[in-house]
Amino acid sequence: MVNAAEDVFAELGFTGATTAELAKRAGVTERTLFKYFPSKNDLYRRVLSGLLLSTIVPGHMSDLKERLQTLKPNFKDWYISILKARYEAVAKEPKKLKLLLGALLFSKEFAEIFGNLWKTNLYDTSVQAFQYFQENGEIRKDLDPNQIVRASFSLAASFLITKFVLAPKYPLDPNQEIESIFLIFYQGIKNET
Repeated sequence: MVNAAEDVFAELGFTGATTAELAKRAGVTERTLFKYFPSKNDLYRRVLSGLLLSTIVPGHMSDLKERLQTLKPNFKDWYISILKARYEAVAKEPKKLKLLLGALLFSKEFAEIFGNLWKTNLYDTSVQAFQYFQENGEIRKDLDPNQIVRASFSLAASFLITKFVLAPKYPLDPNQEIESIFLIFYQGIKNET
């Protein structure tokens, strides 16, 4: 039931999903569905907790945190390796990105929990990584590393949302896109001296 609900919520969102559709996809009656999940909201919360615990926290966040902490000597190689890793992770399960976006937009509770995990596991680590590259002389020291991190995350998120949510059938070469994102980003933060 939970796997079927994950598919339905990813496709239709919380408000678009009906208990009839959820039961149909799960191959059970609505009565059976309500036996295990008294409301659609209860099932949605179960899907979101599964998303948080099984995918986002151990798989994606810890992998990205490890990549952020493994600072390669070259900013370009390090940054591109992170973008490629994010692309590959989302490409394996694009519906999880749709679920995540929907939950962040429509569930204040989920957004708060995810935001705290994101800040602790990724944001703070990213700030430290960019500070390292500032001290190393590869990127400008006059820029606030917090602003650099926000710009970096925004570019990466926009790329993934465009590819997997807004225009999944639009043909694009991910390696070329990632290289272009790097160039656009790096032109603004590189140290000219």
